[in-house]
Amino acid sequence: MELNSSRSLIVLRLSSALSALFTVIQAILIIIRVATGATLIGVHGMVGYLSLLSMITATIAAYVWFRKGGSKGLVMHAGGVAVLMLIQIGLGQAKVAPVHVALGIVIVLGAIALATLAYRKPGGAV
Repeated sequence: MELNSSRSLIVLRLSSALSALFTVIQAILIIIRVATGATLIGVHGMVGYLSLLSMITATIAAYVWFRKGGSKGLVMHAGGVAVLMLIQIGLGQAKVAPVHVALGIVIVLGAIALATLAYRKPGGAV
């Protein structure tokens, strides 16, 4: 199987795009909560767990693709964002809001960047 059409690269692309989507949804949920006072923390947390799950999937797929000759940088990027997400969950549970918000912004940017890079490597979109 050619490196550009590898199943692991396809899984990496899809799971990183899902994770980016979930992180954006989390940001929107918090903005809605702040603006309206709606109780959305439970939904925000659930979407966070889905985002973590998809990022772990992206990390595994990036590693498998790397073993076939893919980019080591994508493995490190995905793994780094996954670790930040784990820290983020702990901060959320501990209710350390200022750090949680700041790290959340970094995670949203990192997840979007990973999805963008995954689709740009090595031969564009599938």
